[in-house]
Formats: sequence, C-alpha cells, structure tokens
Amino acid sequence: MRDALEERLAAQLRAVADTVADELPMPVDLELQVARHRRRARALRRWSSVAVAAVVVATVATVAIMHGTAGRGTIRIATSSTTASPPSDALQPGTVMLSARGLDVISLDSTGHQNATMVTALRGEIKYARATDDHRALWYLSLKKGLRTCGDVVRADIASGHSSTIVTHAVAFDVSPDGTRLALYGAGDLATDHCAPVPAAGPGRVVVVDLTTKQSSAVAVSQVTSLRFSPDGSYLAAVNCGAAGCDAFSRIEVPAELGPPLVVDPVSWSAYPGQSIRSATIEFGPGGLYMLKQLTPIAGRTTATARIDRLDVRGLQPAATILSSRAWSIAQLVPTATGTYVVAGAAQAKARKWGLYRVESGKLVLVRSLADPGTLTPVTPFGAAGAGG
Repeated sequence: MRDALEERLAAQLRAVADTVADELPMPVDLELQVARHRRRARALRRWSSVAVAAVVVATVATVAIMHGTAGRGTIRIATSSTTASPPSDALQPGTVMLSARGLDVISLDSTGHQNATMVTALRGEIKYARATDDHRALWYLSLKKGLRTCGDVVRADIASGHSSTIVTHAVAFDVSPDGTRLALYGAGDLATDHCAPVPAAGPGRVVVVDLTTKQSSAVAVSQVTSLRFSPDGSYLAAVNCGAAGCDAFSRIEVPAELGPPLVVDPVSWSAYPGQSIRSATIEFGPGGLYMLKQLTPIAGRTTATARIDRLDVRGLQPAATILSSRAWSIAQLVPTATGTYVVAGAAQAKARKWGLYRVESGKLVLVRSLADPGTLTPVTPFGAAGAGG
C-alpha cells in the first residue's frame, strides 16, 4: 500500500498532467523520483529517533536516581570527577613554615630552604604572616610607619592568585585557623578600622572580628607582645611583657557568637626560683602551646637561660620541657609537624651567627645557617586542620 505522502504526490502529478497537452510524455523516472523521496523521508524519521534516544541516554547518565534518607525516590545530582575536583594545595609541596622578610613572604621546607615567594608587597615591611589551614589565603601585617604603629592587615588570596587586599589595621593581629575571624591588638576603635598606637603607659585593646557578620567582641589588655588563636579558634593566648619583664600570660575566651565582651583568664607562669621572665613568645603546634622564655641570669652568672615548654592546649598547664639551655640565645620558636625548630645562635659568641636548628632530645641540631631568617611562623599541613590540639 502506498502511504499518504505518495497519494498526495500522485494526485499533484495528475493535476499537473491535466494542464498540459496529451502528447506530452510523462517523465520516464517518475517512479524512481518517488522512491528516492520516500527513502529520504524514512531516513529523516530514523535519524530523528536516534537523536532523541541519545539525548535520553545522556540525561540518564548524568542524573542518578538514588534512595536517600530524605524520602523514597529522592533525586540527587551525582557530580563526576570532571565537574568537581578535590581541593588543591596553594602552597608548595613540603612547605612547613613561612618567613616574613622585608617586602616578601616566602615559604620554606623542612630543610630551611626557600621553595616559593608567596607575596611581594610594594611598600611597607612585612613583620608577620600566617596561612589559613586550608592554604587558600595568606594574611600578613605590613608596617609602613615603623614598629608599634598601626600597620596594614592584608589578605592575599593565594589559591586564585588575586592581588592582596588591605582588610583593616592593627598594631598586631592573628587570624583564626579557618580564616573566618581576626584578632586585632591596638588602641582606638579597631572594630570599625580606626586603629591608634598603644600608649606606653596606657591600656590597649584586643578585638575579635567576624569577617562575615562584622560582629565583634573586645577587652582591654596592656602590653601584648604575642597573640595567637587556639587551633579550634575558641580562645586566644596572649603574653604581656613590659620593660620590667613579663608579668602575665592570659587565656582570652572567644564566644561562639560575638558581641559579648571577651573574658580574660590569667594563667600562672611556672615557678623559677631566683629568676624572672625577661621576654616570652608563644606558638601553637603539635601537642599543645609552645612557649619560649628568656629567663634572667641566676645569681652569680652572666648568661640568661632559654627555656621552651609545651603546655596542654586545653588547660594550658605545663606538659613537658622541650629545652633548657644557657649555651644558646634563642630568638624564635617554630613548632611544626616535621619537628620543633628555633632560630638560635651561640650565647657567648662575639659575632653571633644565627641559624635554623631542630630541637632533638633536648639538644639543638643545625639545619642550616640563616643570615636573615625574617619572622618565621609554622604552617599546618594541608588537610590537617586542628593539628595543634
């Protein structure tokens, strides 16, 4: 049987034939033309069906029907490896610490060698740098007007390579490990970016600011020389040192919801008969809070004692003494996942040469000489958030 298309074509041909003379012969390939037209029509219908089927197959391959906890037949979009890649480390492999040196922030490996320059500022000396635990951002303090003045607190988005952005100003600062909050030290209204230097005889302020909500909490604190966020961001550890030495060491509780004032909980120093603490710095690292203290000389001696203690991260009570020595002058402490490092030089040397040392079994082992170490800070290993606790 002929289909409807053939019937219409035949009718149109007959109509055309009626308008011409009877002697005009019909095309000899009329049937052949009809057959070709029919094959083309069938092929068109067949390939249209194939195309629709291909679209259906592709859609089924993209959308997975899964039974989830939310209910029966819940539809979830299953992402493939081509659409969602795992997070990558923006720091160089093997980075264990950062060095803020001049206009640069550089990254160092476990041998103390530079493996990358992460930031180069146009002006202002960079005095402190810290990477967030996800290694996507690097925060630093750039001083353009000298020490004890308000400097630029800057965020560098090292994951995307975007330029640095000045976020606020402070005399000193730290960033929470997850990068959501800043702890600022200075005078003035720090929460609204109105920083002022801390007067020599006056109190300063520690302010914690949420970078998303802009909420803040503050407390008056004097003579802060070292300020660090705990690994979980629930409190700050602060050292207070003046011309007469270090009088206090504080734990500053940070509320989950900012707004209420910060609460300062003084923590007692370990007792050192006949000695006082001349200077101190702190740094969180594997196993707790590490504290470097320079003790005044014992009566009858001329050299000070350098002491490194590790404190329990929760109770901030002494857990272990890492090093105690009068033979070394220790300037910096860098506890990392690959070992506890210090910047040190021989105490009695006429021309002191600084080097990077690793603390091993209560002794210092030279890693390499560092003529200009800068200010070193440890880097939490990628994917190991909270390693300090």
